[in-house]
Amino acid sequence: MSNNPISNSGVSPIQPTPPYGPEKPMLGAGEEAQEPKPFSLAPEGQPPSGETEATRPSPMEVAGDAARQQAPLAPQELGDHIVELQNKLSNIQTKLQDKSVTSQFTDDHYTGMQKVTQKMNPDMQTIAKNSNGKFDPPVQKQGQGTVQFISEWLNGAQGTLGGALDFLQNTTKPDITSYFKLQYAVQRATQRGELFASIVGSSVSGIKTILSTQLG
Repeated sequence: MSNNPISNSGVSPIQPTPPYGPEKPMLGAGEEAQEPKPFSLAPEGQPPSGETEATRPSPMEVAGDAARQQAPLAPQELGDHIVELQNKLSNIQTKLQDKSVTSQFTDDHYTGMQKVTQKMNPDMQTIAKNSNGKFDPPVQKQGQGTVQFISEWLNGAQGTLGGALDFLQNTTKPDITSYFKLQYAVQRATQRGELFASIVGSSVSGIKTILSTQLG
């Protein structure tokens, strides 16, 4: 008997099947079954040529560009959102004038209110910028009480929102990019206004939870 291996020219040799992994998608899988690429923001680096820190878009401006992927609200609908936010801030201001409310405040309440106004400052500035207005957040003066400072901040925010309403009512064809940035900023400010109201109405344990989970 010959020791030469049997050869069958009509049958291709069977290759061993590699295990599933990044190089081997599951049987029948297409592109969607490949290893997903992790999502990440572009790394921060040097600004492009000709761009400086002063001209580089802010995070809010970049987010405003991303908001263009959303459907635009009609001016009347966006105006309704602004009125909703105005009412929310007005209710907060009323509570800050009620001593039965402020007498329950702790240092954590004051810290929470200060932090949320800081977070809302970019929103209000974006609203003002894209509705031909201006928002200069107040700085708490030495010796000024926190409630008085927050009330001053609320007055400025209300003025900015009123200006945005006038802008929507008197502008028939706003620039689409500015309009999307305005819409996005109003939506963000509304969410943070709800957080603001929660802080004012929270118990001691509640405010501690808000500080640790939402405001850091």
